[in-house]
Amino acid sequence: MELDDEQLERLRLGAITAIDGLWFLAAEERLGFEAAFELDLEVWKRYGPVQLRRVARKLEITLSEEDPPDLQTVNMLMEQLCRIDGTTCAWEMTGPAEARFDVLRCPWWENLRRSSREDVVDCEFVDNTIFLHWLDSVNPAVRMEITRSLPRGDDHCSWRLWVEGTLEK
Repeated sequence: MELDDEQLERLRLGAITAIDGLWFLAAEERLGFEAAFELDLEVWKRYGPVQLRRVARKLEITLSEEDPPDLQTVNMLMEQLCRIDGTTCAWEMTGPAEARFDVLRCPWWENLRRSSREDVVDCEFVDNTIFLHWLDSVNPAVRMEITRSLPRGDDHCSWRLWVEGTLEK
């Protein structure tokens, strides 16, 4: 008997969040919550740019500081990055230099809720911190603001993204 491809893929997706959660709990036990939280943020800030470069290479997209990708490409790259860990997201251009990026299903939030830690870890702060860092790694002119949030009780998270200098905030 052998796992089929779909079963294997679900296990892989679950492994990413399980490893992160187990690592965090071990670090918290040894170093305390604040130190574990700081380290976890640093790891996730570094993870995004590495994965975004890998995704861009696979899709034959050149990432260059001199000629950064447009907002549509940035959103598409972020969507692919989210798919890697099983996050379900969607995005839409809402203007020539403005977009909406939605996280519709978030395994990280689901795990926080299952473990009753949604009030311990400021999920919105984490997302805003790491997403901005990830965006900055592909196009430093992209700005964002959160408009909906699972932790606030909304049915999904949503960010407004725009290219600095092209819109009124």
